[in-house]
Amino acid sequence: MGVYDYKNLGTADAKALFSDAMAITLYSYHNLDNGFASGYQHNGFGLGLPATLVTALIGGADSQGVIPGIPWNPDSEKAALDAVQKAGWTPISAAQLGYDGKVDARGTFFGEKAGYTSAQVEILGKYDAQGQLSEIGIAFRGTSGPRETLISDSIADAINDLLAAMGPKDYAKNYVGEAFGELLGDVAAFALANGLSGKDVLVSGHSLGGLAVNSLADLSNDKWSGFYKDADYIAYASPTQSNTDKVLNVGYENDPVFRALDGSSFNLSSVGVHDAAKASATDNIVSFNDHYASTVWNVLPFSILNIPTWISHLPTAYGDGMNRVLASTFYDLTGKDSTIIVANLSDPARTNTWVQDLNRNAESHKGSTFIIGSEGNDLIQGGQGNDYLEGRAGNDTFRDGGGYNILLGGQGNNVLDLQQSVKNLDFANDGAGNLYIRDAHGGISITRDIGSLVSKESGFLWGLFKDDVTHSVTADGLAAGNDLTRYASSQKGGAGADTLTAHAGGDWLFGLEGNDHLIGGKGNDVFVGGAGNDLMAAGGGSDTFLFSGGFGQDRVVGYQADDQLVFLGVQGVKPNDDFRAHATTVGQDTVLTFGGDSVTLVGVGLESLAGGGIVIA
Repeated sequence: MGVYDYKNLGTADAKALFSDAMAITLYSYHNLDNGFASGYQHNGFGLGLPATLVTALIGGADSQGVIPGIPWNPDSEKAALDAVQKAGWTPISAAQLGYDGKVDARGTFFGEKAGYTSAQVEILGKYDAQGQLSEIGIAFRGTSGPRETLISDSIADAINDLLAAMGPKDYAKNYVGEAFGELLGDVAAFALANGLSGKDVLVSGHSLGGLAVNSLADLSNDKWSGFYKDADYIAYASPTQSNTDKVLNVGYENDPVFRALDGSSFNLSSVGVHDAAKASATDNIVSFNDHYASTVWNVLPFSILNIPTWISHLPTAYGDGMNRVLASTFYDLTGKDSTIIVANLSDPARTNTWVQDLNRNAESHKGSTFIIGSEGNDLIQGGQGNDYLEGRAGNDTFRDGGGYNILLGGQGNNVLDLQQSVKNLDFANDGAGNLYIRDAHGGISITRDIGSLVSKESGFLWGLFKDDVTHSVTADGLAAGNDLTRYASSQKGGAGADTLTAHAGGDWLFGLEGNDHLIGGKGNDVFVGGAGNDLMAAGGGSDTFLFSGGFGQDRVVGYQADDQLVFLGVQGVKPNDDFRAHATTVGQDTVLTFGGDSVTLVGVGLESLAGGGIVIA
């Protein structure tokens, strides 16, 4: 399972397909937005906006502006070609295809019919070790043009956008057939001559190019002798959605272009908030950029007519942010309806802006929240629900408001800001690199690669003022100067089959790997079986059974109504899942199944379970 899963390919194949689609889509723009992307990253979207726009126009030492001829600009065309070749793709020329239509010096193909001549597409190939063509990529470009004809081509493309929205019936559906009917016929003939079929073709595009992807999918059964009916289709930021189930439409929720049309129909919601769920589309991926974060920039309504909102539409931000989602440790836990927040702040904004789920201009987000950091020093803040926070590179700082969470610091010196005293929390260390934190309400966070914690402790005037105290995470506890906050009593297993027994006062039992036997005492114990097929026996008290990741086929004996089952970071969970969706009755037992893992509650009938005692995060 994953947010970009497609055609039941399986996660590995779907991820590879997505990477290829993104690579050829970005190539179709030839780094045209490189100047804006660089200017935005350095200067931001607030007071730095003038400098951002200047860099967008003329470029800089590390970027290419849209005005040609500035001598110090790098060769962005070469960089674009290097990137797509590194991904395994090589442009296919008109001569190879036997095509006699318009092609520019870069090898970009232009639209064939009057009214469509500004449409642009790249044709690329993948070759095996013997030099044999193994795959063809078709990448449609969005509303823009090469630097030499940027203004005229962009105006012509904008007219196509308007006609798709408000023009003749089926204009959007027929767009590709009108623009590239002859070219696509030649590509099909070239593929067949090289022993390929439509199954070996990947079609992608961004914005108007995404509309073209959906158009080709709609036409694929009836045109070009049905050659493209089995091709793979991945569209980015497309305003339209195909009438078939062939397309994966990927976009940022706060991109005003993405899903602007209902299918291919214009209505009043198209110019405002248009966040209705679409079967073929990702629904809740947010680009947390300077515009999204700013209250001031959001004074004006979210609309396709509000130009500042288009910052979420730029192809470079798609390439960087969407690929970080793809590489996330949490990817397998996500789905098309998952709430995923991607950190895309500029350098100035990143220093004092917390990346979080603001749920702006959208339907209410449901289920767990995934927040993916950048390569810089991020401030990442979860909410009161269940969160999955990932810092990636950089020295990141985390906060969370409660619930059941997983925090992965990643590379760098990472900090968790507790926002309260360590006296209000319990800490346990499993000896395998994970620190567990339990709050006063029973919520548990699993953290990794967090080097220090910051707490609020009583300070000046008898505690009226609070001091920030930094605690280093050590093997023995949390060290702050000469003070040590010791971890909760715990028993730890190893790689083999261990038997762990809790003390009467309550313990954390960490089975880790192997098929372990965990035996509770009379106190309130926390059972963390880990990998392997574990047997857990409650001994009284109010116990918590925590299952995370691939936990195996476990059995729980002695489960009672005041115990709690927590499933955190497990497979097969959808937003707002009820435990009954995972429960079956087997004889006198209840079995809870998550992906390939399960927990058997021995001697417990399904009718006796209450939702309040089961947490699915």
